[in-house]
Amino acid sequence: MADNLKTKPKYQTWIRIYKLGIFLGISLLLLLVTLLPVHLYLRVLSGILALPFIYIAFILSYSVYQFAAFGGNYQSKIHDLIVAKVNGDGKGKILDIGTGSGSLIIKLAKAFPESLLTGIDYWGGNWEYSKAQCQQNAEIEGVADRIDFLKASASELPFKDNEFDIIVSCLTFHEVKDRKNKTEVIKEALRVLKPGGEFVFLDLFMDEKIFGKELLNDLKKHGVSELTSCPLAKAMKLPKLLWNKKVLGNAVILSGRK
Repeated sequence: MADNLKTKPKYQTWIRIYKLGIFLGISLLLLLVTLLPVHLYLRVLSGILALPFIYIAFILSYSVYQFAAFGGNYQSKIHDLIVAKVNGDGKGKILDIGTGSGSLIIKLAKAFPESLLTGIDYWGGNWEYSKAQCQQNAEIEGVADRIDFLKASASELPFKDNEFDIIVSCLTFHEVKDRKNKTEVIKEALRVLKPGGEFVFLDLFMDEKIFGKELLNDLKKHGVSELTSCPLAKAMKLPKLLWNKKVLGNAVILSGRK
């Protein structure tokens, strides 16, 4: 316990640092070419090519700063908003789909001390989260005894129908690679929600290329009895650059009951 008091939990932001490193590296390489004693045309071309990479690297760097605890702490604030959207008493079973490094599910565990929680994530691959990190964070925060972390895909949840009282998910559905139709991933989440159970989903739902034009109607036809849609930018004040459609410009909170 004494060691836990000295250790702070480590929560990763949604921005993958390796991606930021790639864009920074390409930007610097192209800028370096503009300084080399090569043909003027090649230097000008390299400078022009560098511009979009510099822009993306800037947006990613700015986003990391705004999401991180040492900056704007907006990732934690958004998770707080999701927790606040949960209207139930939290005494049942709660599922967090795409638990990442555990920030949201740990906030839920603290907000609802009588709940039993499960966090699923695919982890691995090019993500910088891990199951071990989640478990360590939960232990540090004193809630590990009520949370189970499982490796699974959101497209095929390893649970029976109607198993959970509350389901949350934050910026996960659009990242699921093994199901092209992302609406089907949301329906899979609703499959394991009890009738009358509550859900709060935050994702890039306004991006029609990902979720289509009829998402809300599709969910209503799928048995959702209550459904509220609220753009994230209306639910909370965000720094202007985070409204960028490459970041949270298409983010919407869908909440309701099955």
